[in-house]
Amino acid sequence: MNDYNNIFVHWKKSQKDFEKNLSLLLLRINTEPVHDIRVAIKKLRAFLSLYILLKKEPEWTCLLSKTINLFDVLGRHRDIETCLAITVAFEKETTCSCKEWKNYLQSLLKTTRAWANQEIHHYHKKELAKTALLLKQDSSIADNISFLKDLSVIINNQLAETRKHFRQPHLVRKNLKEVYYWISLFPDENIIASWYHKELHSILDDLGNWQDNEILDIRIKHFRKDYLPKPFEEYQQLKDFQNKIRDTKKILLKSANNKARRWIKKVLQN
Repeated sequence: MNDYNNIFVHWKKSQKDFEKNLSLLLLRINTEPVHDIRVAIKKLRAFLSLYILLKKEPEWTCLLSKTINLFDVLGRHRDIETCLAITVAFEKETTCSCKEWKNYLQSLLKTTRAWANQEIHHYHKKELAKTALLLKQDSSIADNISFLKDLSVIINNQLAETRKHFRQPHLVRKNLKEVYYWISLFPDENIIASWYHKELHSILDDLGNWQDNEILDIRIKHFRKDYLPKPFEEYQQLKDFQNKIRDTKKILLKSANNKARRWIKKVLQN
């Protein structure tokens, strides 16, 4: 058994990852630490969300308001980098050249990098320390049988609610991502912490790739309709690119939803 409750132990691990990547980003905005700090924030948000559900204190969601702002600003930068990466891959697979579209993305990349840099340097870690202290001092959610039962109930409730929203992939992904992090609170020998975790990882991969392509689809549509002159050859090439993206989205979403339905049913029956 841990000296502190399990939520606090996992919170501190994620807080350490957050602070390590924050230090890297204070030196320079780079792809890997941007990704890693956003993952750390997702974990912190999930653990706080679980604590709020256990304690029934919804107003505590504001405890991470500045950290969530940082997450959103860094997300804008990551979205542009992802759009560029998928576009370059498309060019390599075809004979198309998306020069104007890439130039547009490069200009956005400069702007979002400046936003990210500004937000990183204005950010203060006080709210993380405050939340950590709140979790540390709470001995009412010790890592015991009662806590594991409560955790199972919360996960089941989250999954039952998620089944109602398969037409909202972003919400499904958010809900299942929280469950993914909550499952890590179970002991390693617990069945839900092993093969259930692996299956959920596959679902989240599909939903993550769907989300990347969805963002790209929206961005290209805006650029092509509002900026790119229709007589340009690239106009039709981007339209073809969009069609490919939409086909990919359909495949990913169908795969994710089918796997998610089976997985949720399996968990709720156990």
